Amino acid sequence: MSFIHWRWEERDLGFRFRTRIGRQTNEFYQARKYAKFYSVPASQRKLRRSRIKELAAGADAPMSVEVVPNPWQSYDRDWDWIMTEDGICINWAGCLDREEIERREDEGVQRAMELVTELVTRAQPVPLTVNLLRQIHLRLMGTIYPFAGSWRTVGLHKGIGPERWPLPPGGIQPMMDILERNVLTRSPIISDDEVQVFSYASEVMNEILAVHPFREGNGRLSFMIGNLILMQNDMLPLGIYERHVDEQRYFNACEAGRLRGDYRPLATLLAEWEDRALQRWIETHG
Repeated sequence: MSFIHWRWEERDLGFRFRTRIGRQTNEFYQARKYAKFYSVPASQRKLRRSRIKELAAGADAPMSVEVVPNPWQSYDRDWDWIMTEDGICINWAGCLDREEIERREDEGVQRAMELVTELVTRAQPVPLTVNLLRQIHLRLMGTIYPFAGSWRTVGLHKGIGPERWPLPPGGIQPMMDILERNVLTRSPIISDDEVQVFSYASEVMNEILAVHPFREGNGRLSFMIGNLILMQNDMLPLGIYERHVDEQRYFNACEAGRLRGDYRPLATLLAEWEDRALQRWIETHG
């Protein structure tokens, strides 16, 4: 099943002008820099033909005839490497706007949570596997990025500084095999002991974040898996962006898990977030 959907909107980039006619027609769209444009091939054009004609009829000539290449340059390399100068990865929407990308990713979060909820309702608790992680990531990012569900092939870092997650010499698969063998095979964890549940959820989330197996969406994926573990134990799911409330504590907890294998800080946060979720539920439903 393909998750590719052409969900173009005029405000993504906006039609600007075109040249030639017939099969030689070339359409140009605005790039991020003022008075710069790039060409989109016919197979990737975002607007209906009737709308293109309408816009073309009323379009002003560009102030500069300079045309810049597609911001992602070439599709010949691995998808992971293709991004704009300010770090926006190539995406199915052809989108160069950070706010729009984040909106689309939020929609992906909703789709992934629908899958997690469906897994929870099954008659028998679903065990965690590497393939399940890939399936959830595909649901999370599959309508946005061409590399959804595939292991990353580049080193990653957040913010300024050296790579925090270099690409292992053997790639990601051996790391995920270890994660599955040492951690995921202990699932499903079903227990009346909340401490045990939070500890295991923290371990799984920390280990996913330590590997950072995907090019984008690792933090959200780890929360999805954490929610699956909590919901299998009749707990409330956590808001995917709950971590922003305690952002520094969350980052410190992730570093404790990544560098020292200390899962207690994140387990403590999960317990606190679950208490907040329960309190909100009581305030809403009584």
